[in-house]
Amino acid sequence: MATHTFRLANTPHGTLLVKFYQVEPYSEQAFQRERARDFLQTTTIGSSGQWGLALYQGLVDHNPVLPEAILRLHFRCPDCNCVRIERGT
Repeated sequence: MATHTFRLANTPHGTLLVKFYQVEPYSEQAFQRERARDFLQTTTIGSSGQWGLALYQGLVDHNPVLPEAILRLHFRCPDCNCVRIERGT
């Protein structure tokens, strides 16, 4: 499950859901497993089950979507190395 989740409102992309993960050692497959676990836990708990398309997912250092805002959020969870940014509802 995501280590930290934030909602950014009023961005040029609309409302964004920003999820930070700690995936060590990092690989695309390891990150996909974390996301799958997050999805299963979210839908099992009874959430809306919406799983939006990502604007970006991968290493925090490579993020091109609102990099300054995401970096400020990343200071709150410096141990996280991956981020998923999706449009919120």
